[in-house]
Amino acid sequence: MQRHDRRRTGSDLPGLDLAERQAWQHYLDAVLRFDAALNRALNADHQLSVIDLRVLDILAKSSDGSARMGDLAELLGATRRQMTKRIDRLGERGLVRREPDPKDKRGVVALLNDAGRTIIAPAIISYAEAVSTYLLGSLSTRQISTVAENCWRIGEGLRLDELRRTLVGAGPTVPVHIGAQAFPEAPTCYLPGVDDAGKRCWHQFMSSSATLFPVLNARLVEAIQLALIDILLLDLIAKSPGGTAPMSLLGKACALQPSRLTQQISRLESEGLVRRGPGQGDRRRVVVAITLHGRVRLGPALAFYAREIRRHYLNPMSRQQAIALGDACRRISVPLKAGAERSVRADRRSSARVTAVEGDIGHR
Repeated sequence: MQRHDRRRTGSDLPGLDLAERQAWQHYLDAVLRFDAALNRALNADHQLSVIDLRVLDILAKSSDGSARMGDLAELLGATRRQMTKRIDRLGERGLVRREPDPKDKRGVVALLNDAGRTIIAPAIISYAEAVSTYLLGSLSTRQISTVAENCWRIGEGLRLDELRRTLVGAGPTVPVHIGAQAFPEAPTCYLPGVDDAGKRCWHQFMSSSATLFPVLNARLVEAIQLALIDILLLDLIAKSPGGTAPMSLLGKACALQPSRLTQQISRLESEGLVRRGPGQGDRRRVVVAITLHGRVRLGPALAFYAREIRRHYLNPMSRQQAIALGDACRRISVPLKAGAERSVRADRRSSARVTAVEGDIGHR
């Protein structure tokens, strides 16, 4: 009989060997942690997220400083409701405002205020500094080129795959090896302090994940009714001793904010895949356990997930290129992970000091 509390290995992604699995995991970690680092930097300096800055930048580059709400939502991969909430939050700070669309009485447009226009330049400087520090700072000149070229191959593979599906319909997976002859020039964007090689690396790294993750997520939801983040969380919990993991560990491993993690776990719990409860020895700590139903769902999900990783991530590259990209991404993610853990420890020490001071005040 199979033990349900064993720690699983790379063989649980059928068809991927250890090197291929590591190449994917390092890329995934780098994308998640770099995105979290960018958001932390912008939030610390300007109380903005990356998406907030993109909204302001889109409005600033329009001819009249405005854009239809539906167009913004489509450009940024958000629902209209999500975009409305975001614009309202930015509006509370006086950065933007909503008004009826003068060309369509049923529509609404977002308009950039002077305060929003003023904050863009310093926010872009903070963004560029974060790119230099967290993405480019850990890479050699050769590795910067490696990330740019191979992330471009991933994007090209996705584009060609979509073209084939459009022209001839879905067919068997065919490996796609893409040369670098058509590798594009550096994007003409404003990133102060970042040279052309760095801009290419940043642009292709961000573009590959912005294209790959929605495709991968859509395929998973369509086939197995689980999103990418669902599989990552279930896999982490199942690998933990006894099939149980603290919420704090899951948040750090997936670079998720507490509110987002709670939302995801609540949804998995509503489907009977996990259950939450107090931790042993510390009832204030919340732990998550995978259920038998969760394990039954996870096995086939990992098999399908592995096939999609090969199709969309590995096939556009040679084996050597995938390994080289994975090694470069490891160099990006490891310092980010260490920095995030130091930040968490610092926050805990700060919170403990505040609690101690409040306690002293209460006794005076």
